[in-house]
Amino acid sequence: MSAPLVGPLAEALSRGRTEYNSRARSVPGLDGEALGSALRALDAVVQGVHAHDPAAVDVVVSALFDASVGMVVRGMTGAGARRPEADVAWRTILAAAPRMLCLEPGRVVPSIAHGCGALADVRGARLADWASTMAALAARAPDVDTWLRAGMVAAWRSGVAHAREKALAQCDSLPADLVALAVGLDVGTEPVVVARVTRRLRDDRWAWPPDVAAGIERPLGVRMTCRIGGFRGFGFGGRFLAPPLVGIRDGAFLVCDGERTFELHADFSGASLVPVGPASSLPAPRGAMMLGAGGEVRRGDLSRVFPGLADEVSWASDDATLVASQPISHHVTIVACTGYGV
Repeated sequence: MSAPLVGPLAEALSRGRTEYNSRARSVPGLDGEALGSALRALDAVVQGVHAHDPAAVDVVVSALFDASVGMVVRGMTGAGARRPEADVAWRTILAAAPRMLCLEPGRVVPSIAHGCGALADVRGARLADWASTMAALAARAPDVDTWLRAGMVAAWRSGVAHAREKALAQCDSLPADLVALAVGLDVGTEPVVVARVTRRLRDDRWAWPPDVAAGIERPLGVRMTCRIGGFRGFGFGGRFLAPPLVGIRDGAFLVCDGERTFELHADFSGASLVPVGPASSLPAPRGAMMLGAGGEVRRGDLSRVFPGLADEVSWASDDATLVASQPISHHVTIVACTGYGV
């Protein structure tokens, strides 16, 4: 049996007991034990808030209670969480940000809960990296708005590839030290260097920020950057019911498995699939990256053979990236002309 909860969290829950019980009862089927476990796990967070501003404890605990209810319902926190990585990230970020919690608890708490859930939904996203970066950003950001906007950039760098355009747009108005942290550079990187990195990232989705900052230009090659997808049936947790077809429309890579169409986003940070509608026919234009016989991918004078692509189902490309699918696989393969990959 757990020891009785004491301290500022226990006192705040006691002061609002009637209201909190009413909120919990309004959620059909809410697991009270899971909620209790989730709240207990936030004890250190509330202690940090109390140390920073005791007067903010009650309003912070109220926000934490409501967000914890939502996270328990979604299986993100509490005993038996289906997404334990989201639970760890949530507590890591909140524990590192007592100042932000005290400034705007009604905004910070649901924003961090949403962010953890969103990253947990992106297969391959690095939640632990995002959490540690958010913690570092919290110590340097002047206010909540700046912190959360920098957090969007950090989420992109942590594998949410479809956030690329929005993240790059934020970089123009954020302090250089926060942009540096968010894209994986040393916090002391000179602002002129940070600006050079963000310009390069706009022009080259495969550029690696630390190398750009250091002035390193790695030799270009035809390289596999990643594979994404997987079988969705029988609880396997993938994205596609059938080997998918690929194409491009309005400059965006698309993937269709006969039931749904996804946008495929890929860059140095990773790759992500975003559902955009039902199955549709996909035009498959070919840019400078070409797939030939035997799985040979060529761009100008550069080429490489990928035996796994010898029997492709479909492929499409632009001038720097090629996406292909295979007849006996529920994955798509992403090949790029870049200095990185395998």
